[in-house]
Amino acid sequence: MQVRHRATLAGLALALLLGLALQAAQQVAQAADVTYRWTNDDGNVQLTDTLPSGAAANGYQVIDPHTGTVVREVAPRKTAEEKAREAAKQRAAENAAHEAQTQAEQDRILLSLYGSEADLKQARDQRLDRMDGRIAQMEGSIERMQTNIDAGHDDPAYARDLERMKQAVIEVRAERNTLVEQFETDLQRLRELRSDG
Repeated sequence: MQVRHRATLAGLALALLLGLALQAAQQVAQAADVTYRWTNDDGNVQLTDTLPSGAAANGYQVIDPHTGTVVREVAPRKTAEEKAREAAKQRAAENAAHEAQTQAEQDRILLSLYGSEADLKQARDQRLDRMDGRIAQMEGSIERMQTNIDAGHDDPAYARDLERMKQAVIEVRAERNTLVEQFETDLQRLRELRSDG
């Protein structure tokens, strides 16, 4: 009984090995049964059973010789210039996506801050009034300091403070101009968003 059982197992193992060997042989035969279509350096299309080593860089097609259909297509290797162009294009797309995301966030904030143009104008006028008040106070201080210097107050530190105050007024005026431009930009964008919505 054991002898018959061992013989049966040995027969099954042999059949399995023969089946695997046959399958491997078919795969090798199928792999060898292809044609490569490629273009040589002179621009002529070539059909060969094996692919020359230099041809792979220029791209090629694997053809089924029995049906003539393209089984697989391999693109040419990219040049350094092509890679650089693709990288630049990718960066530009990423930058555009980032800018669009930033703009969407700014739009969301703008719409949440101002329900209407009137709200934005009121906020603008309040901010500018505060800055104008600051500038007026600083200019008043400058006039008093200049009057003191003209009256004979000759402390060098006092004169330096006067120059610092004058510079501060210039900076606050520049800040005010920037604020006016920003509010104008926000007003235009708010109008666009309201007209689209």
